[in-house]
Amino acid sequence: MTAAITALVVVLADQVTKLAIVARFQRGEEIDVLGHVLRVGHARNSGAVFGIMRGAGNYFAVFSFVAAAIVVVIMYLARKASPPVRIGLGLVLGGAVGNLIDRLRYGAVVDFIDIGATDAIRWPSFNVADLAITIGVVMLILASLRPAKQGCSGDVQGRVF
Repeated sequence: MTAAITALVVVLADQVTKLAIVARFQRGEEIDVLGHVLRVGHARNSGAVFGIMRGAGNYFAVFSFVAAAIVVVIMYLARKASPPVRIGLGLVLGGAVGNLIDRLRYGAVVDFIDIGATDAIRWPSFNVADLAITIGVVMLILASLRPAKQGCSGDVQGRVF
């Protein structure tokens, strides 16, 4: 249940922020929030992470759907896992679904967070879904590195699988 609630919160937060961005900004428009360090604007990414394979949005929509289905199966298998594992899975699922909704609605993912030190040194634009996926994957990696508790006969405490 923890994973499902986490996923739902991520999808809602992701979609609300993207709807606000689309309503407020034209594509390509951005404003400085913290000078050059943090900008908020409206960008679209029809490719994969960091804009790789732009224009292949239909393939990524199918991939996102399959990935979300796989995460749902893993969530079921790991329903007795530790809270960090369940939350990590929920973050990944929520992010995948949030970006899938964009691909189906717009044909591309709406990105709006832009960080960097200068105009020349910038991280690729991202969104709440991307952030959730990244944090979720890190949580799952860290949880998988933690040794299993002693005496947990067959339980998945501290392990992803």
